[in-house]
Amino acid sequence: MTDGGILMLESGFRTEAIQKLLSMGHRIQWNLGGYGGYQAIMWDEKNKVFYGASESRKDGQAAGY
Repeated sequence: MTDGGILMLESGFRTEAIQKLLSMGHRIQWNLGGYGGYQAIMWDEKNKVFYGASESRKDGQAAGY
């Protein structure tokens, strides 16, 4: 972040990570419930396999073929 903005975090970040961000000059605020969900698929070319992940707090799934 180079524009002096605020980094919005949700709960669950380790104290050490937050301290590191603060030491790097980031301004932090907490936002509860203001985040979207995701489903993602990644193709691993080296191992020829798909990896899938889905936001555990939302409905849905990651699916590939």
